[in-house]
Amino acid sequence: MILEKSWGVIREYVLNQVCTVRILEMTAGQSTSVHYHRLRDDMWIILDDGLEVEVDEKRYFPTAGDEFVIKAGVPHRIFAGETGGRVLEIDFGFTTEDDILQIEFEE
Repeated sequence: MILEKSWGVIREYVLNQVCTVRILEMTAGQSTSVHYHRLRDDMWIILDDGLEVEVDEKRYFPTAGDEFVIKAGVPHRIFAGETGGRVLEIDFGFTTEDDILQIEFEE
């Protein structure tokens, strides 16, 4: 399934209530909202250089291959640089777009 977002595209490859695997394709210069989930943990594997990641108000400048585990309830966001980039997202728990609780909207 493909989900269009203001910041880019999500290509969802597996959706079930144990583990969901998706690739987030970030459009250059865009970011997700600061948000958290109640029903799932996220694992992000950075696929491309040039992205910024914010987890619990700490900012990181990862390189391809870096991994982040984000527990339910922890605020997070992704910023795309000048070229955009991709993130492999593995969700553990109940995955639904209704479980995105926005703290701050997209820039």
